[in-house]
Amino acid sequence: MEVVVFACQQAVADPEALKTLWGPSEVRFRVLPEPCSSKLEVFQLLRTLATPVDLVWVIGCEESLCRFSEGSHRAGNRMAYTKKYLGEIGLEPARVARSVVTPGDEAALATVVEEIRDRLKALGPSPLRQAPEAAARRSAP
Repeated sequence: MEVVVFACQQAVADPEALKTLWGPSEVRFRVLPEPCSSKLEVFQLLRTLATPVDLVWVIGCEESLCRFSEGSHRAGNRMAYTKKYLGEIGLEPARVARSVVTPGDEAALATVVEEIRDRLKALGPSPLRQAPEAAARRSAP
């Protein structure tokens, strides 16, 4: 299984710290730094899920602490639209999630990592990951 975390560089100054909190695992855990969570577009989140990745998570700053003043607000709106779209096409909206943390709050990051772990366990593998395998079985002679 695989998780991709898009992390605001202000909220998560050290992406390696998230990987350390995740620890060794059979799950591939990738952290992709972003200048601001508002820089993510809906198509990027959807494209990442289609690779297929089992869970996409966005970590951003609290709105009052965002250096781009409206960045966290925009990210929230984009996440809501992405979830709505996933529901419309029959994928679980829970496959994308967002956490808001105060920059430098290591305890909050540890909590986010546990939330990610719990969500991944609850959802299991992406149905998109299973689709090619099922198609191959159907077309086998």
